[in-house]
Amino acid sequence: MARARPCPLCGKVFDRLKINDVEIVIRGACPGDREKLISFYERLSAETIFTRFFSIIRHFEPYVDQILSSSKSLVVVAERVDTGEIVGIAELIAENSKAEGGIVVLEELQGRGIGSRLAMALKDAALEHNIRWVYGYILPDNIRAIRLVKKLGGRIKSKYPSLYYVEIPING
Repeated sequence: MARARPCPLCGKVFDRLKINDVEIVIRGACPGDREKLISFYERLSAETIFTRFFSIIRHFEPYVDQILSSSKSLVVVAERVDTGEIVGIAELIAENSKAEGGIVVLEELQGRGIGSRLAMALKDAALEHNIRWVYGYILPDNIRAIRLVKKLGGRIKSKYPSLYYVEIPING
């Protein structure tokens, strides 16, 4: 296991929202979130895992250790206040002024604004860390992700038969 370091966003609260009387806090991830993050990824369906990672992953420990220990990672989570359960995650892996991004939300909470709130928090964090562009890859049938990219001021830069390459500017 990689040694967890305090995330630059550790514990910082970006936003709060309510869904069906359940309060959710959008905050920076902390090294202590490791087990919660592994549990979160293990609860995702194979379809959601494939939509996010473009492959089926069964063991998330190495990935979680990587994003929690890398000095290039910015990680934001959506957490239920009542249970402490993580219900969504957004992360950036920085490469100078650009970063690759990804977002995933539990299936039963998709389409309720959590992904948008995570994206906005991550966009604010990116700006604070001198990241000027976020890029990513999206499956062509992932309509919600395509809408979110456009909502954030991004655009599809390249279309391949099975994958879109997108870029989102981070403006102050």
